[in-house]
Amino acid sequence: MMRATVRMLLLAAAFALATRALGWWAVPAVAAAWTVIEGGAMRAPWIAALAAIAGWGMILLWTASTAPLGELVRRTSGLFNAPPSLLVAGTLLYGALLAWGGAGLMLLLPPRRARG
Repeated sequence: MMRATVRMLLLAAAFALATRALGWWAVPAVAAAWTVIEGGAMRAPWIAALAAIAGWGMILLWTASTAPLGELVRRTSGLFNAPPSLLVAGTLLYGALLAWGGAGLMLLLPPRRARG
């Protein structure tokens, strides 16, 4: 159990760092790499999605502690005529969908066989 928790936290940190360094498009790439590391396990997309939520949550928490994130969320949610909590939830869901899709696509590829 502890090992799985540590792996999840490391994956969440990888999503957060990759997103900060390269942008949102890095999320499917990290999720695809995770699926390869997991050996194509069917649970990989779900683990990647949960870790992406945690990673993007880390980014939101860090931003909230260093910038006026609340004001930005209020103004942006006003543009969409939606509550601020829905905007935050949508952001986290978007990260989860990116990760789930990247990992899921890797499961659709045929397995590679070693030559020799």
